Amino acid sequence: FTVRKNSEGATDEERGRLEVAGEYHLGEFINRFRHGSLVMRLPDSDVGQIPTVIFGTINGVIGVIASLPHEQYVFLEKLQSSLRKVIKGVGGLSHEQWRSFNNEKKTVEARNFLDGDLIESFLDLNRNKMDEVSQAMDVSVEELAKRVEELTRLH
Repeated sequence: FTVRKNSEGATDEERGRLEVAGEYHLGEFINRFRHGSLVMRLPDSDVGQIPTVIFGTINGVIGVIASLPHEQYVFLEKLQSSLRKVIKGVGGLSHEQWRSFNNEKKTVEARNFLDGDLIESFLDLNRNKMDEVSQAMDVSVEELAKRVEELTRLH
């Protein structure tokens, strides 16, 4: 889960309290965060302006957390939702179940996070599946591929 400072709070106590901003099950234990990127960023590209944090896990996974512009986030969230209907989870476990945040007190669906691996899997689909996602999104396959390829340049 991620938290943020409540800067709009009415009292000092409220402003000092952290509120949950997002929840997501990664399936790994993260042991290191670093600001930066694994690829060279070109200053004139839109991707170069997106802040990223790299993380490493105890199992050797390297991942990226990026703060996307709202419009891009909404578009990719819709794409992710469309992909969930086309790409079935492994072993009967749905993507939503796997990414749901769990702790001792509650279980909630992932929120304010996107699964880049799922979104990037669009590029591996056969043309019929791409067309299915394209129709659900009301966006051309070429435009979807372009937007997903832009996302891959974040890492």
